[in-house]
Amino acid sequence: MSAAPSLRPVLVLQLVFMLGFSSVVPFFAAIGQSRFGLDAAAVGALVGARVIAQQGLFVAGGYLTDRFGPRLLLVAGCLLRALAFGVIAWAPDAPAFVAGVVLVGLAGALFSPAIDALVGRIDAERRSLRGTATSRGPAPFAALALAGETGGIIASLGAARFMPDHSAVLAAISAAVFLGAAAAVHRLVPRGDVVGPRVPSERTGGPVAVAPGGPAAADPAPVDTTPAAPAPVDPVRVVPLAIACSALLAVYTQLFSTVPLALAEHGIDAGRMGAVAAALSAATLALQWPLSRLAERLGRCTAVMLALYVSAAACATAFAGQLFLPPAALPGMFCAVAVLVGVSLMLGTPNAQSLIAGGSSRWRATRLAFLPTAGGIVAFLTTTATGAVAGASGTLAAWPLAAALPAAMLPVAWYALRPAHELIHHSNCPPATAGSTLEKERTS
Repeated sequence: MSAAPSLRPVLVLQLVFMLGFSSVVPFFAAIGQSRFGLDAAAVGALVGARVIAQQGLFVAGGYLTDRFGPRLLLVAGCLLRALAFGVIAWAPDAPAFVAGVVLVGLAGALFSPAIDALVGRIDAERRSLRGTATSRGPAPFAALALAGETGGIIASLGAARFMPDHSAVLAAISAAVFLGAAAAVHRLVPRGDVVGPRVPSERTGGPVAVAPGGPAAADPAPVDTTPAAPAPVDPVRVVPLAIACSALLAVYTQLFSTVPLALAEHGIDAGRMGAVAAALSAATLALQWPLSRLAERLGRCTAVMLALYVSAAACATAFAGQLFLPPAALPGMFCAVAVLVGVSLMLGTPNAQSLIAGGSSRWRATRLAFLPTAGGIVAFLTTTATGAVAGASGTLAAWPLAAALPAAMLPVAWYALRPAHELIHHSNCPPATAGSTLEKERTS
């Protein structure tokens, strides 16, 4: 069984992935309109097709990662994304462009679960050895999010100057980036699957001491009667936790669906959305590290529960701001809402990923893939519902509906995290065995 790679090369790969991805993908709407004359409805369907192709197939990508190992899926995903950007660069017509966009999503469904599984293994191994994921820096999943956000911001800001007029050139460059990433993955990621070695009790029922002279020695060594570490157990209920955390992504999508509508409703220039997006990115870069350290002190279960409270508070802030503030103050208020939404994601998502990655190493990638899949489905349904409410009664009426989702998910999260709570209080494991990595966790 191969060892897991160190975290640093995985973070570098994530940074490179986002450099190639964010140089083109945020501009799909502009490319579709300028190069191929797509109308607004077609652009919306196009963006939705990419999201569905990626989010909807995450579980399939996770299963394939568990079955064939992360390196194969990462290489395949990089090559497919290189092909996708090549198709976009040289697309002669709109159908070819649409095919390239869908291929971008399919490629993400291959390598995103693989890289999550690699980080999940690193996180689980660190916690099993040290009792914590890190001594100084952010936890592995938080570091992954920080690397991705850094690459995304650099790429989008750099590409904005050349889009959409030079979209073909940038798409070709992105294709080359992913070809290089495929070669780097082949070199940096070890062979084998992501399933870690079983502990001795899983294989043999417990440790057995053998005399120094071999099985036939005259004086066998005393058998160690210390209780063996139990087989790893899953510290959370995965599907309920994925459903609960889907509320975080659903509220995040309101920043890019309900907020633009609210600005337009009050006669505010749509360009002010740039400030809202900038506030979200700045908050991620500034707060991901300290919030990761805070979550380690509070406990990951507490951090997930707190994330849902913050998410509901973000929606309540948006509602109160629209109700009581003058229109001129709304852009600043929505920047504050974006910061709250960012905080909820930074507290909730990395810690939910870490909890899901813990326990048994079997099907780790598949378990992790439930988070983005559930998030994508619930975000789509929520955006559809809030859009309908905003169209019928105004955006002010949409915010209570959005706030109700994370509030309703609090008991679901408590139920999902209950096994971790029981593991803390009822496990008889000695230090450094299964269960000890959850010593500081709390569910409320």
